[in-house]
Amino acid sequence: ATGLYPDATGTHQIFGNHRPDPDDALTMARPQAVIVVGLGEEGKLRATELVYTVCQAVLAYAQRFAEQPGGSAAQFELATTLIGSGGTGITVGSAAQLIAQGAFEANQKLQEAGWPQLAKLTFIELYLDRASDAWRALQVQAQNAPNQLQVMGRVESGEGAMRRSLDANYRGAAYDFISALPGVQEGGQPTILYTLDTRRARTEVRAVRAQGPLLSELVAKASNSASNDAQIGRTLFKLLVPVEMEPFLGGSGEVLIELEAGTAVIPWELLDTDAPTQGGADNRPWAIRSKLLRKLRTREFRAQVSDANADDSVLVIGTPMCDAPYVDLPNARAEAVAVATLLGSGAGGVAASKVRALVSGHDDARTVINALFERPYRVVHIAGHGAEGANGGVVLSGGTFLGANEVKAMRTVPELVFLNCCHLAGRDASTTLQPYDRAAFAANIAQALIEVGVRCVIAAGWAVEDGPAETFATTFYAAMLRGDRFIGAVATAREAAWRANPQGNTWAAYQCYGDPGWTWQRSGGAAQRPPPVADAYVGLSSPPELVLALETLATTSRLGHVDAARQLDKLRYLESTFGAGWGRMGAVAEAFGVACAELRDTANAIAWYRAAVSATDGSASFRAAEQLGDQLVRYGEGVSGDAAARMSIEEGLGHLARVAALQPTAERESLLGAGYKRLAMVEGRKPANRDACLAALKQMAAHCARAEALASAAGAVNQFYPAKNFISAELRIAWIEGRVPKGLDARLVAVRDSLAAAAAARPDFWSVVGQTEIRVLAALRHGRLADLIEPTLATLHELKERVPAVRMWDSVCSEARFTLLPYQAFAGVAEAKAAKQLLALLTGFAGQ
Repeated sequence: ATGLYPDATGTHQIFGNHRPDPDDALTMARPQAVIVVGLGEEGKLRATELVYTVCQAVLAYAQRFAEQPGGSAAQFELATTLIGSGGTGITVGSAAQLIAQGAFEANQKLQEAGWPQLAKLTFIELYLDRASDAWRALQVQAQNAPNQLQVMGRVESGEGAMRRSLDANYRGAAYDFISALPGVQEGGQPTILYTLDTRRARTEVRAVRAQGPLLSELVAKASNSASNDAQIGRTLFKLLVPVEMEPFLGGSGEVLIELEAGTAVIPWELLDTDAPTQGGADNRPWAIRSKLLRKLRTREFRAQVSDANADDSVLVIGTPMCDAPYVDLPNARAEAVAVATLLGSGAGGVAASKVRALVSGHDDARTVINALFERPYRVVHIAGHGAEGANGGVVLSGGTFLGANEVKAMRTVPELVFLNCCHLAGRDASTTLQPYDRAAFAANIAQALIEVGVRCVIAAGWAVEDGPAETFATTFYAAMLRGDRFIGAVATAREAAWRANPQGNTWAAYQCYGDPGWTWQRSGGAAQRPPPVADAYVGLSSPPELVLALETLATTSRLGHVDAARQLDKLRYLESTFGAGWGRMGAVAEAFGVACAELRDTANAIAWYRAAVSATDGSASFRAAEQLGDQLVRYGEGVSGDAAARMSIEEGLGHLARVAALQPTAERESLLGAGYKRLAMVEGRKPANRDACLAALKQMAAHCARAEALASAAGAVNQFYPAKNFISAELRIAWIEGRVPKGLDARLVAVRDSLAAAAAARPDFWSVVGQTEIRVLAALRHGRLADLIEPTLATLHELKERVPAVRMWDSVCSEARFTLLPYQAFAGVAEAKAAKQLLALLTGFAGQ
């Protein structure tokens, strides 16, 4: 745990190398703190490290808690995710047990120190199957150590819970992860130890043997600018990749390969499968098809990293002055000018004043080194000559180099360093698969950059051609500036360089290390460009999996922390790919209806719900008919013509009435109440329809009262919802009739108490926002909204920070419009102004 961050709710989150989204389940759970320790997407972590990390996180928060002004309570609570359980390193059950162990050990130390102690640890997990695994593991731990912990209750489903991940393996990352590390020698031959963690399969460590001298010779031959023998890449692939792993490594997708010095020397980018013979097959090299990216495991690293930020500058160096035998490189200088122009264009880049460009060709060593340390940089790009070896680097004047030692002296670490110089990532081929030896593996400049903490590094392993090199660089930066992730920008640049000269190997010379998801952050932030839509559904093979995919799409859309346009793209893809075949099944059609409804595609939701209730297999649930009625009502409210609106709403009310007659429930009576509310709003468009509007409002109040009674009889925690709508109906009736509302005070108090109890027992958006809504209704009842408008607006702004979901705020806005519009016509000037302010705020929150 590296720090504390106060979030918008006033709680504190203890975090590692990332901060959770402010609208996720953690903040809605309102624990006093949240432990979220970033461990890398592959989730590889030793058990002792996890226990230690959790223990330190608890101690760090306890110290901050104890230092609060005015003293602190004797106990506190925390919430945690299942840290480290998203890959091959730690199972879900063992993660839960190790976290609990770390918390217990922290409590022992806290007791000794006399600090507040952890009383309750809440585990929050997105998927039910993983939560169940964690619960069972904690039960075993509690039975074996009853004096250390107690498991309180069972798994509870909250807002946003899902049954399981659509992928066979939950990873928390969109790319495949491969670890290829030197192993112990067997029979005198070196080995590679592989660990494969993909969305399709998980493979334990596999070893492949190779003849050291033969492999070194092939590596030396491949890592040569003069080599254009494509067969070497195919030979290396067959020598290095186990047969049983080829189906997972030979395809397309996104791949991050973890290497050590002994395997980093292998030109993985040149490896390729046999050329496909089928017509229309993808003939691009494997590294381009798979969007290959590297990650270096190193024993030396900077413990405390001072990162650059979005306000820092950019350094571009093109062909610094150097001595014979090095010649001038006009193409490299042209490349540097083009890069400086791109980055300093202001169109997604930085202001031109923040680009430090040394592109004259006459900048000596002193000028270059001074510029490097002159100011903090976000990006450093250098094009010029490079010299091989640990003592080499970027060639400068006077026989000097910008090498590993100069890099290690940098105080502020850039996000990206691109060294478009020959050989700077190269290594001696004789070290291929050799065990680590500090002398033999002295860091080259690329490794030095990684060790000081640079997030993304690009460097060439051998000499590159001028034209394709410039193409690679300019294409890469153009992709980054338009929002591509690092892994996607690298793949786009590689393909452009390959197409510039398919017979050469410049496209494969670039060794690209770093975070696959890193994006160029513009001022105010930039959206991360996600993988293609189809990639999310490559493993979808059956109707039950399609239903799960649609459930996931609906849930994530409802919570609002995803891009709505991309969600709609996913829905259209699933409809076009699977709708015609599996959509005739009732359960599948219903799932499509749910997803369309959550994405506010009401017309399509109606069509899918109609298909569900009429499906001959009878697999749709009773709820499909209920939701068909609700969607017809919602659609009717949005229709411009009054006659068409009435027709749709009345058809929907008919469906709802038939379902409610078969089995009355609070939910169905509430939907009927909401239906009549929408009918009242349609009738209220014209003063001439006053009587019809009042009739609809009275039907609304009657159904809400029945829903309230059914909810109360069932002991439902959300009985406040129909009661609140009943109050809204009675208020609007009174204002239309031109009288002051009466007889609602007791009900207002009851609803307020119900909301407070629900928010304390199981907080969600509706119970939290409902407390503000009921205060507003009480103010409207007494004509005192103006007295509460400022704190009300502040409270709603705070909640919007935590839950930005437009669809949820659309419902809140609709409720507010229902009461505030007639109130403005009934109340005085000050009250009408306050009502207008509140409605304007909510309209903005709803994206209208």
